[in-house]
Amino acid sequence: TQLAGPFQPCHAVLPPKTYFESCVYDQCATGGSTEHLCNDLEAYATACAEAGVALGDWSAGTVCGKGSVDLLCGPDSRNG
Repeated sequence: TQLAGPFQPCHAVLPPKTYFESCVYDQCATGGSTEHLCNDLEAYATACAEAGVALGDWSAGTVCGKGSVDLLCGPDSRNG
């Protein structure tokens, strides 16, 4: 795993190993679903926030950023 990046401030408080393993499993099971990737990353970000580590807008500039999915799939893509 890459230890630097937007989640780095949380690693000492909440080790990412379990979340990483879950994410790898989900990616293999879904053929690399961006939706599942972003959901797994959001789960870690939420757990970090609950542990008292604010990550800010971790998804900015990534495929998980608000505009990214809208640009690729249209503005209604997040509504299921």
